[in-house]
Amino acid sequence: MASELALDIEHTPARKVDLRRVEQELSALRQSEMTGGVPVLRACTRTLVIFCGQGQAPADFETTIAQIVSTNPARVIMIAAPQPGEPWIETYISCYHMGQGVARRQMGEEIDFYPRGAQYDSLPSAILGLRVSGLPFGLYWRAQPDLDDPLFRALVSEADQILFDSARFTARAERVNNTIARLRLTWPQISLGDVNWQRIRPWRELVAQFFDDPASLAFLDQLTRVQIEYSAGLNGNQSAAILMMAWLASSLGWRVVPGSYEREGMNRRARFASSRHENETAREITVLIRLEEQNDAAPGELTSVRLETSGETPDAVFQVRRLGGGFADIQELAPNRYVTRCVMLHVPQESRVLVGELDAPRRDRNYHRALELLDNLVDSSNTLIF
Repeated sequence: MASELALDIEHTPARKVDLRRVEQELSALRQSEMTGGVPVLRACTRTLVIFCGQGQAPADFETTIAQIVSTNPARVIMIAAPQPGEPWIETYISCYHMGQGVARRQMGEEIDFYPRGAQYDSLPSAILGLRVSGLPFGLYWRAQPDLDDPLFRALVSEADQILFDSARFTARAERVNNTIARLRLTWPQISLGDVNWQRIRPWRELVAQFFDDPASLAFLDQLTRVQIEYSAGLNGNQSAAILMMAWLASSLGWRVVPGSYEREGMNRRARFASSRHENETAREITVLIRLEEQNDAAPGELTSVRLETSGETPDAVFQVRRLGGGFADIQELAPNRYVTRCVMLHVPQESRVLVGELDAPRRDRNYHRALELLDNLVDSSNTLIF
């Protein structure tokens, strides 16, 4: 019996099949879903491959896939993390439907791969052989990207669009984001995106709102210190905080101070220079990234962003601090302005971000500018503390 999900989508139970008969079994599955002899209308706009990563299984993504295919009908190929054992690939198929009777439509096909042992190496040919010809080919890699992984390299070289979730990276976040920047240089025709970049969108919007008031614009040229805090939680990393730093610096035109990037445990420090005119003495800005745990924060989630102007007692302070329950406390302290308020942090769900990325690839050039700055920051640093 099909399970009913949000948006009136139905998902048929997963059926185990032989890998060599996936196409035939999918065709038979469509026939079995006919209602009163009425064929099911099939819609498909792309092939989307999702690599689940350790501790995740294709079944965990049922609701996410339903939301994706409701607006982006697709053949979705799910890949579970490889497991040790005798070489084998267990394969399952299922379908997503919407509507009833003559209006019944197939919105998506799902193919699940569970590789074991050396059979993981044969996945590239299996996956590429099952993509829908002539349609966009997308890859959502939810694990640590590895350029030496034959599967990753094979899919990247064929993909039109690649999405990551840097919150799930296990290597140092700045180095992996640096890898993404390099991918962009190697494959400039591919659209690249990061789910984590959209998670910090509410923070970017709140920080930008500080300077909507024309009276506050002057303080942009007086900032000398930025402090970004995050909660590591279980298996969290600094990626959101590092992306926030890169966005702020790239948006304000700050230049990297060579050799200034330091890493000490879970904390980071970087220095940037800014001057509006060539004959003007460069102003230096220090950015600190610190660990600040919150019990109800997600792994890697931002907990505070604080901007200060110069002086032992800053002339102006702009701060967003996460409160319990997902609220944010906002403070603007300046000679001409004192504002404090509380708002809800609307962190977008993963499925909403994916739908937005699939609908409008390449739409956010701020992300790529931030990656370029991060690439320069890491490459120019010779003083990393381990």
